[in-house]
Amino acid sequence: MVDKALAGLGLGTAGKTLVVGLSGGADSVALTDALATLARKRGFRLVAAHLDHGLRPESAADAAFCADLAERLGVPIRIGRADVTGRARVEKSGLEDAARRERYAFLGAVMDEEGAVAIAVAHTRDDQAETLLLRLLRGSGSRGLGAMRPRAGHVVRPLLQVCRLDVLAHLAERGLPWREDATNADPAFLRNRVRQELIPYLESRFNPRIRETLARAAVLLADEDDTLEAQAARLSATLTRRDGEGVVLARAGLLDTPRALARRVVRRALAETGGLREVSALHVERLLDLSASPAPSGRSLALPGGRVAHFRFDEVRVGPRPRGRGRFAYPLQVPGRVELPGGWALEALPEPGPAVSNPETALVAAPSGEPLLVRTRRPGDRVSWGGREVSLKRFLMERRVPADERESLPLVAAGPHVLWVAGQPSEAGAGDRWLGLRLLA
Repeated sequence: MVDKALAGLGLGTAGKTLVVGLSGGADSVALTDALATLARKRGFRLVAAHLDHGLRPESAADAAFCADLAERLGVPIRIGRADVTGRARVEKSGLEDAARRERYAFLGAVMDEEGAVAIAVAHTRDDQAETLLLRLLRGSGSRGLGAMRPRAGHVVRPLLQVCRLDVLAHLAERGLPWREDATNADPAFLRNRVRQELIPYLESRFNPRIRETLARAAVLLADEDDTLEAQAARLSATLTRRDGEGVVLARAGLLDTPRALARRVVRRALAETGGLREVSALHVERLLDLSASPAPSGRSLALPGGRVAHFRFDEVRVGPRPRGRGRFAYPLQVPGRVELPGGWALEALPEPGPAVSNPETALVAAPSGEPLLVRTRRPGDRVSWGGREVSLKRFLMERRVPADERESLPLVAAGPHVLWVAGQPSEAGAGDRWLGLRLLA
């Protein structure tokens, strides 16, 4: 079964290196033994990796057991130790989540150092059934209910179609010992209650082959999820664009897209801008509901990871919460140069005559005898536009400048009259001295 699984994953060929996660439990011992046999037969190199999580008094004995087993099987082993408790404290997460992240980080580091092509882990069909039930209880969609994939990036699961009874039979036949983790019997952990209470109940009262049935359902759901995800990837290419650290989504496109696919487009945007950790279905639904509301422009939705979805006219920008530069005001001499927050600078030079500005440079007429300021906007600011004076607020709205950017835009003003807004064209005005303005990075 393992040989067939490796062949289906395109692994186990001569000259390659494969890392196997070895915890010392029954499943990982059986997988390491099977892979060691195949490595000798197929000519690939196998390296075992064991991480001591430091969470139990017997963890050092587990590491020693794995070292002895690897020597018995003729497999080199890499052993590491992690401060899982410290990581959980820093990340404010549960021990299970912190242990999993530490474990996969360690396995990934071993893979890189050994030049391996993949990491094999020993999840079985029983684990798959438990995972599907856990995610169903959590309210997952088809992606979560697809549970564990045979291959996810560099991680492969050759035992995913093997039941735990077959694992135990293999160990008995080979005369191989294994370690028992006492925490696997602790009912404080939800997975243990699913394994010890829920699945036996379903087997006795509803379906004696419930593990196999659930694992088969996970395969079907994973296939359907892959199809939907491929469609979402194509949609994302047309509905989204990068904007610095953020991603901008087209509201009209989201509204025209079936909700099931729109959710995935939003999740892809979130994944690109900081990941999906702590992102729930509720965050995605709120974003889509706000997109569909009559006038969302100017509104914001807080998101996990210090991010925000900001609605601006016909777009939604998802990205880090903006770090405001704050208000500022600096005297502007002509000729002269003013250093601005954020690494920008404004240069002013005298010019001989009129022209129309562009987003990078401007030629404006300033009134003589009135001091000039480079500053952020203030109440009562006015600007010449379309042959008349309008409020700066109206000008910025008509120019479709996002509300979250308006407060920090540098502008040049004489009193309440704005001569130029950085990044926006403006008219020359009615002053009697001509200035050339350039915004420099």
